[in-house]
Amino acid sequence: MKILKDENGNVLTLIALSLTLLMGMIALATDVGMLYRTKRMVQKAADSGALLAAAQIKTDTTGQTGANTGATQNGLTLGSSSGQASVTAAVQTANSTTGFVQVKVTQHSATIFMPILGSKFKTIDVSAVAAASYKLAVNDECMLGLSQTGAQVPNASGVEVNGSTSMVWNTKVMSDVSVQGSSKIKAPNCGVQACGPASAGSGSTAAAIYAWGSGNIVAKSNTAPSYGTDNSGSKVTTTPILKGCAGDPLASSMPTKPTAGTCIDPSWMVNHNAGGAAETIGPGTYCNFNTSNVSTLTMTAGTYIITKTFSTNSGTTINGSGVTIFLANGAISNSGNNTQVAGGSTPYGVGNGTTMNISAPTSGSYSGIAIWDGNSSASTPDTFTFGGGASSSFTGAIYAPNTNLMLGNGSGTSTMSSNIIANTITVVGGSTVTNNYNPSSSGSSSGSSGVTLAQ
Repeated sequence: MKILKDENGNVLTLIALSLTLLMGMIALATDVGMLYRTKRMVQKAADSGALLAAAQIKTDTTGQTGANTGATQNGLTLGSSSGQASVTAAVQTANSTTGFVQVKVTQHSATIFMPILGSKFKTIDVSAVAAASYKLAVNDECMLGLSQTGAQVPNASGVEVNGSTSMVWNTKVMSDVSVQGSSKIKAPNCGVQACGPASAGSGSTAAAIYAWGSGNIVAKSNTAPSYGTDNSGSKVTTTPILKGCAGDPLASSMPTKPTAGTCIDPSWMVNHNAGGAAETIGPGTYCNFNTSNVSTLTMTAGTYIITKTFSTNSGTTINGSGVTIFLANGAISNSGNNTQVAGGSTPYGVGNGTTMNISAPTSGSYSGIAIWDGNSSASTPDTFTFGGGASSSFTGAIYAPNTNLMLGNGSGTSTMSSNIIANTITVVGGSTVTNNYNPSSSGSSSGSSGVTLAQ
């Protein structure tokens, strides 16, 4: 009976049990602490990934690249195995310019002590979710044709529509943005967009973006309700996204049109007798802007209002820094102004062989606007020509929503950094137009005002 009452060794048993429990608690606390630390790291990776995904939404529409980068920059290794992290991005768009991207990061964390204690939790998934809002630029294109019906492309009679290899012959090709005769549009940083046409009437074919006669359009993006090429080696790259557009993105944000004053045409401009001299003019109102027989014309900074005609002379170089040229409503006559379309000359516009170097103001009411055609009638668009045969450069917006722009007529080159908005845009005569415009408000970094952490 004494043996039954002997309690020797019970304390050791209790101590052993207590130590086991204590070690389990310490092990659990260690693993939980490690998982808590992992949770903070994963949340940081999710936040970073969401911001990067939102910042890159224009170039990576899935958001996945930025989400992955955010994870790896915060020390995570991508994968599905223990010790690695899975990353998923989901883009949700509220409208065409704003929305948010949600990023979920899951770290497959291996535990240290739990398996020793017989726990089934050898690996625990630690997840975190973050979302960042984004705002795209109002106008991500650098060349935009607004016409819903398009204009007939001169001399074109054949087109393969929307990637088809079947040629439509003996048709009028209706287009908003077109190149012909080995002409080229190059827009490496921005897009070309045509609002129309999506279809055309009897005897006509819609090709809103159109290249023919070995012409090429190469842009970061192309968007139009229709497009076409002929079978002469012409290309439109990248392949256009088939959709229309929302209209003029700058219509509501343009400043008040400048008001014309008394004409100040100098005598050499009125009489066309500059004699090949260099001339300098200042801002103001000009009734009939003409550079006949001028070797070099310097336009000092300011706003130039042209009320009737604008014509330049072959061989003239026109330089203007901080300049806005406003073509008042009716300044460019429609009558006889489309002869250049067929390869002839035009009495209005920048003549063939003219070198024109214009940069817009960087401050003031007309900041960023280089050339503005003020024609207010969409039903009777002007035609304005930028002649070829020389090398010109333009920096600043060319805003001509009710004007058909004709660029080139000869093997000249124009280098632009311009947001060009016109009724239609046509490059002719083997000219090359390179537009290096890079849209602002691009959300190119997580510090951009267009990218904010939503949760």
